[in-house]
Amino acid sequence: METDVIYYAIISIVISATFFMMVKFFMSRKLADLKGTQKLLGLISVIIIGLELVFLGMLFDLFTIAASVIASAGVAFALVSFALQNHLKNMVSGIGLYLNKRIGIGDILEIDGKKGTIIEFHLMKTIALTDDGEFMNIPNLKFNETVILISHKDKPSNK
Repeated sequence: METDVIYYAIISIVISATFFMMVKFFMSRKLADLKGTQKLLGLISVIIIGLELVFLGMLFDLFTIAASVIASAGVAFALVSFALQNHLKNMVSGIGLYLNKRIGIGDILEIDGKKGTIIEFHLMKTIALTDDGEFMNIPNLKFNETVILISHKDKPSNK
C-alpha cells in the first residue's frame, strides 16, 4: 500500500512539472513581448507548487490535524482574491489585448478625449505616447469598459 502512495506522489510531481513547463513554453512563445509575464509565471509557479504540496500532504495524511488551518487559508485566499480582483481583471485583459490581432503597437487610439500612439503593452497597462510627448498609462481593463477609437497604423500594400 505504501508503494502505491509513493508512485502516486511521483506521478503527481511529474504531472505538475510537465504542466509548469507547458505554461512556461506557451508564455515564452505567445506572450514573449508582453512585459510583466514573468510576474504571471511566478504566480503560476507558486500556485502549482502550493497545490502540489497540498496534494502530497493529503496523500501522506499530513493534514488531518491541520484541517482547520487549511480551511482558514482557503478563506484568506478568497479574501485576497477579492481584494486583488481589479489587478486580476487587468492581467486577463492585458493578455487578451496582447493576443488580439486587431490592435497593435503603432496604432492610434483616442480615449477620454486624449489621442496617443500605442508604444508598449504591459500585463497590467498599455502605454501610449501623445503628440505632445506625454505618456498615457491606460489600465488594460479600460479597453473592455470604455469606448476607445482605434486607428490602425498604415499597413504596406501587397502590390
